[in-house]
Amino acid sequence: MSKSYQVIRPSQFITTFGPGSIVETPSGPVVLKSMDALFTSIQRQPHDFEIIDDRLSKGSLDGHRISRIPTNAEIGEPTDNPIYPTFQFPYWALCGQHPAYQVLYEVSSGCPECPRAQDWQLRQKGGREAIRFVTACEAGHLDEVPWRNLAHPNTKPCGTRHYRWYGGGRALRLVRIECPTCRIPVSFGTAYGRQWKCSERQAELGNRPEQSACSQPATIVQRGAANLRISEIVTALTILDMPARLHDLLGNRGLLSRVDVLVDADLLNHSSLLAQAKKAGVAPDDVDYLARTPWSETKLALDQLLGAQPTGPNAVRDAELGRLREGVTSGAPLGTESQRAGSPPLFEIRRADVRSVTGPQGRLTFRVAPVSRLRMVMVQTGYRRLAPETGQIISTAFKDRGITWYPGVEQFGEGIFIDLADTPLTLTGHRASPWQDRHMRGEPDDLVQHPVHVWWHSLSHRLLWALSVDSGYSSAAIRERVYVQTENNIVVGSGLLLYTVQPGGDGTMGGLISLVNRFERVLERALQDVDTCSNDPLCEEAPLSGADGAACYSCLFASETSCEHRNHGLDRLLLVENLP
Repeated sequence: MSKSYQVIRPSQFITTFGPGSIVETPSGPVVLKSMDALFTSIQRQPHDFEIIDDRLSKGSLDGHRISRIPTNAEIGEPTDNPIYPTFQFPYWALCGQHPAYQVLYEVSSGCPECPRAQDWQLRQKGGREAIRFVTACEAGHLDEVPWRNLAHPNTKPCGTRHYRWYGGGRALRLVRIECPTCRIPVSFGTAYGRQWKCSERQAELGNRPEQSACSQPATIVQRGAANLRISEIVTALTILDMPARLHDLLGNRGLLSRVDVLVDADLLNHSSLLAQAKKAGVAPDDVDYLARTPWSETKLALDQLLGAQPTGPNAVRDAELGRLREGVTSGAPLGTESQRAGSPPLFEIRRADVRSVTGPQGRLTFRVAPVSRLRMVMVQTGYRRLAPETGQIISTAFKDRGITWYPGVEQFGEGIFIDLADTPLTLTGHRASPWQDRHMRGEPDDLVQHPVHVWWHSLSHRLLWALSVDSGYSSAAIRERVYVQTENNIVVGSGLLLYTVQPGGDGTMGGLISLVNRFERVLERALQDVDTCSNDPLCEEAPLSGADGAACYSCLFASETSCEHRNHGLDRLLLVENLP
């Protein structure tokens, strides 16, 4: 018997789905409701599933907090019990059980030209036959296609609640929709290409408003289109010097607020911490762990958790870059006993394993460091529809008891950090100036079009492919994080982190960091034939035609799960003119 639900991993929820997304299930497509509906449904509170990362919360989320997506196992529900509330969507279906035409009908009514069935059979049939077209606008709204208005373009819609669908094949212009009462055929291809008035429906919230005030035109799109919902994601690498278990214990909001009071009163010590942990309801085993942990290590962890967090558009990344560079020179963690058995650190770089690798052209020498342990927190702040750059961002935040929350996920993995030590990256050639001009015309804090960022970003995509050959991970499982730090418009640091935190099949078994010892080979393979592309001369001449840079699926584009910037800010020619 086939299942009637769809399993979604928490990481998939953040990167691909989320509130307002259409999920294809065996019983038909549905739209996920907003996150507050989930916690109401399971009768739990977001703080039960809080992800502690104050640096990300204060640096990128305006002080708001992060909640992970609860799983069935966490709340004691059977695996086959759907826990996330949804709407059936779209609500129109296309019955193909008629020889001369198909019937477009509302699911609740069932196909009027088929024998009458029970309600559960109507829902099951409607889910299988759900129409594959919806309407959306750049303001983030999503709704059904206005089939009644479409079938009556020049007249007032009659009372008919179903329509006949003629034709098909490879072109929408061959499809005709006809009202069985009015008998006026309408080309669906023409309707598909025109603009419609937006209903201002935000699908995850339920019904559409009675009157629409949206000024954006709606267009008909396929419900499976990649641009129907584009997630906006922020991520942060945890750079704290403490074991993972100690971080989880001290990050408890109830305990941390009590510790804050002790700090203000200058009463914080080992015994007072243990007393407050018991009052906060910390489990006895965890209290014993705190008692066994040296006070010097616990105090260092508390100082980091309670310390001032960086603020500003690039403060989170700048702090990460500084910590990575510090780890390369001094190792990480620093000055703790975090490597006790059963207590792995959140962030680990072994100084003895760091290598220097000279580029194939002998112009640059990279420092290559294996990050054997890392924690990455990923938060979905919202989504756009249709236009990834200009579409309005619809927030996925929700409120609970006066606190604003965002959905997120934390994952552990490994990575390789690459930088140039203190050697400045000087770019030459005719491609550096256009990128510099674009950066100067844009927002000063947006470094995606800075030529140094473009160079590292382009190199990153070549390395993603090369690493996947030997690491055992697919290229889609390896992610990038490009760092460029500026002061007064001067680059003072840059680098690249390639990492994997994929759960399950592509787990972190050391396949990535093991390649540090063979990184010369990886780098050589990455830059092999970089001066050519199977789409040349179209690819290399793309900048002459108005494109930002020379990049395409054959030479530089990476999977959307790997690239933080949706394949923007890439230029193969800039890399060719400045080979390391």
